[in-house]
Amino acid sequence: MYIFITLTYAISSLHLLLALTSIIVGIISQSRSLVWMAHSISPIWSGIFFAFCGGTGIACARQKGLYLILCYVALSIITLIVDCVNIQLLRLGVVNIMTDGQAYLKDRTDILVLIALTVSSIECILCLLSLTLGIRLSYDAANRKFRKREGAFFVQVLSEKEIVVVSKAPSSKQSGSRHESVQSFDRASS
Repeated sequence: MYIFITLTYAISSLHLLLALTSIIVGIISQSRSLVWMAHSISPIWSGIFFAFCGGTGIACARQKGLYLILCYVALSIITLIVDCVNIQLLRLGVVNIMTDGQAYLKDRTDILVLIALTVSSIECILCLLSLTLGIRLSYDAANRKFRKREGAFFVQVLSEKEIVVVSKAPSSKQSGSRHESVQSFDRASS
């Protein structure tokens, strides 16, 4: 079970590394182009989504809360969709003209577009991996495998006016017994 936490740390760190790479490639590509093009600016905003996904994954691995894990799963899905759109926009940087199903490639391909396409392809695989890990972590969190024992007692409500603080967890025959209680409180009627 804790191997999934370690894998989540590793994959989230790779998300952050690819986010940094994508943002740097986008900034360099945008500074070299004379006109703002979709394929030159798309690595920047997709890198921001990669960073959100990686940051949420690291927070999810630290806290192990169900809602944070579900946010990680949702961000993995959103990042995968954003990454598919990013690949389509980067594809425009490789193609010169498209007519009736025919695509004519540019004579000279930009190396930054190819780097951004490679980063986006790796990010797609990482999003799928983080999605499966997030689902597994949510299953473990829903079954309370990460929950720690909070203390040596618990509160049991017997009726509308009686609350009992019990020192041991109730078993099947002790659940209705009041002899095991440490303290019994009456609710103050307001």
